[in-house]
Amino acid sequence: MHTKNLLFLLILLIIPCLAATAVAYPLTAENDEVSNALAYLASCQQADGGFAEDGKTSSASLSTWAILAIVSAGGDPDQWSAGGASAGDYLRTLGDETLAIDGTSETAKLIITAVAAGDDPRNFGGHDFVSFLQKKQREDGRYGEHIYTTSWAIMALSAVGEDTSKAVAWLKKQPNDDGGFSWAVGAESDCDDTGSAIQALIAGGTSRDAPVIRNAIAFLKKQQKDDGGFNYGGTSATNSASDSWVIQALVAAGEDPLTWTTATGRTPVSHLLSFQTGEGYFKWTSVLADAPGKMTATAIPALTGRTFPIIPVKGAVPVAPPTTVGTPVSTKAPVVSTGDTPTFDSSAGARTITDDFGREISLSAPPQRIVSLAPANTEILYALGLGDRVVGVTDYCNYPDAAIAADKVGGYSSVNIEKVVQARPDLVIAAFGNTQEVINYLENLGITVLALNPTSIEDVIENIHLVGKATWADDEAAVVGADMQARIDAVKTAVASADTTPSVVHMVWNDPIWVSGSGSFQDEMFMMAGATNAFSSVEGWEIVSMERFIVTDPDVIIANSGAGMGGNSYDVLYRYVTEEEPRFKGLTAVKEGRVYLVDSDIIDRGGPRIVEALEMVARDIHPECFPEGKNDQPVATQSPAPFIGALAALFVAGVCLRRQGE
Repeated sequence: MHTKNLLFLLILLIIPCLAATAVAYPLTAENDEVSNALAYLASCQQADGGFAEDGKTSSASLSTWAILAIVSAGGDPDQWSAGGASAGDYLRTLGDETLAIDGTSETAKLIITAVAAGDDPRNFGGHDFVSFLQKKQREDGRYGEHIYTTSWAIMALSAVGEDTSKAVAWLKKQPNDDGGFSWAVGAESDCDDTGSAIQALIAGGTSRDAPVIRNAIAFLKKQQKDDGGFNYGGTSATNSASDSWVIQALVAAGEDPLTWTTATGRTPVSHLLSFQTGEGYFKWTSVLADAPGKMTATAIPALTGRTFPIIPVKGAVPVAPPTTVGTPVSTKAPVVSTGDTPTFDSSAGARTITDDFGREISLSAPPQRIVSLAPANTEILYALGLGDRVVGVTDYCNYPDAAIAADKVGGYSSVNIEKVVQARPDLVIAAFGNTQEVINYLENLGITVLALNPTSIEDVIENIHLVGKATWADDEAAVVGADMQARIDAVKTAVASADTTPSVVHMVWNDPIWVSGSGSFQDEMFMMAGATNAFSSVEGWEIVSMERFIVTDPDVIIANSGAGMGGNSYDVLYRYVTEEEPRFKGLTAVKEGRVYLVDSDIIDRGGPRIVEALEMVARDIHPECFPEGKNDQPVATQSPAPFIGALAALFVAGVCLRRQGE
C-alpha cells in the first residue's frame, strides 16, 4: 500500500472524530440525540413489555438496561408499551428468573432497576432480593468472587439504604498501582470497571475528594484517547460502552465531562455522540453495530448525567414515550479504493479459495504481511511456520511466546481498524467473532480478508489446510493436519475399551454458571473421549440455574482455568467447585474427586492445540485407558481476558459476559 494512500485512509478514519457537533451537557429528553435514542429503544419493545435485539425474544438483560435508560431520561416504565404489557409489567416477571440464575451482579442489577422503576426489591414478586444479595457477601467484605460483582452489589444496596461499609472498605483496597480498577483481583485495570468502582464507592459514601477516587480519575484521564473516547483496554478500539461508564464516573466524582478536551477538541460526550446513527441507535465501535439496543440503553444515562444507582426524581412529570426518530445523520463508513488492490489472473500461480463465509478470496502471490484477528488464527499461522510474516495480532494472542511481542491491533470483538490499516497487511485472517461488519469495512478499504469459523475439530483441521493454501504453506498444513488426525485417532482407539460412558460438564463461568452445550468444541470433545455432555440439551454456551446444575449431578466436571492474571486466579473455578460452594458438596464429581482444571486457552480455541485439550480431557475422563498416567494440572499464563475462546460466540451474540453485569 503506497504511503499517500495509507495517509488518505487514516484521514478518512479520523474525519468522523473531528466532526462532532458541540452540545450542552447534560442532555434531556428534549434533545434530538436522547429522543432519537429513546425512539429506537421503543422500536425494540415487544408485546410482553420486554426489549429485544432485532425483534428476537425479549431479553432480561436488555430490558433492565432499557428501563434504567427510560428512567434516566425522565420516563415512566409503566407508561412504555408496544400495545401489550408495559416495560414495568415485564420487569415484574423477572424475579423467578433472577433467582434461578443466582448471579451476584444479576441480582444487584434487578434491585437497581426495581428501585429506578419505583418498586420495592424487598418484596418483588414475593421475594426479598435485598436479603438474597446480602447472603452473597463474603467474610472479607466482597460480594461474589470479583471486583465487578462487589461494585454492583454496593450500588444496589446503597439504593435501598443498606449498610455497605464493609464492602466499600474491601473495594477501596482493590485499585492497582496505576489507580485503576479491574474486573477481578489481580487483573489489569480497565476503564469500564474503574468507572463502575468510582460510582459504587461514591454511592457507598466515599468522598469525591478521597485519594482512591482522585487516583481512579487520574487513571481515566491517562486512558483518554486522542479522539476523546475510551477503550476497554489494550489496543482495542474506543467504544460507546466504555465512554458511557467513564462519563457516569466523571459525573459521580463531580467532574464536567465537557472539560475533558483532547488536543483535537474532542470530549467524551462528543465522542459518545459520534457513535449514534441516523436510526437513533448507538454503535459499539465506529464500525461495529453489535447489540445496538444495549449500547443505546447504556448511552442514555451517560448523556443525561445520571449515575448508578439511578433514583427516580420525586414529583417529576414523566416524559411521554417517543414515537418517531428525528432528522437522520449519516454515519455510514466510507467506501474507499486504495488504488493498490492487486490485479488477479489465473497465471503465475494465483489462487482463489473459498472461506468459511462462502466468500471467494483471490490471491496473486504468497502474502508477506499478515494480520490475525483471533488467537486461534494466530496459533495456526505460527504452527505453519509463518510467524515472520505476522505483522499484527489481537491483545489476546498469547501463544506462542513470539506472538506476545507482535504488534497489537485491538481486541477480538473490538478490532482497532486504524491499527490494522497501519500494519499494511496484504492478508487479514479474520474470524466469525470479528463480525461481518468489520470484515466488510476492511474489504472496502481494499484489504484482502480470509474469514474462518470452525464449528468442529474437523473444521479446525480444514481451516489449517485453508490457511496453508492461502499462504502457499500447503505442505506445512498437511503435516500439522496429519499429526492432529493421528492424535485424535489414538484417543478414540484408547477410549474404545472403556467400560463406562461418564456424563461430563464443562464449566466456563460460575457467577452465574455458564456451561458448554451442543454445537461446541467441548461437546464434540466429550464424545471423542468416550463420554456424554451432561448439558447436551443446551445450545452453544448458556447459563444454567444452580438448581439445574445440582440436579444434573455430572460424573465429571471440567473447569476452565483463569479469572484474571496471577497464580491465585488460575484455578478460581476449580476452587469454587471443590471448596467454596457448599451446595456442590454432594455432587458425584466432587465426592469422587473428579473435578479437573483445564487451561482455557487450550480447550476453547479452534487451533492446533485443541487436540492437546482432547488428550487431556480423555485422560481425565478415562484414566484407566491411558497407562502412562493421569494429567498433571497445567500451569499457564492467562490471556488479558479469560475464556476468550469459548466466549467469543457470546460477544457476537450480544450477550457477552462483560464484567459490568450483563
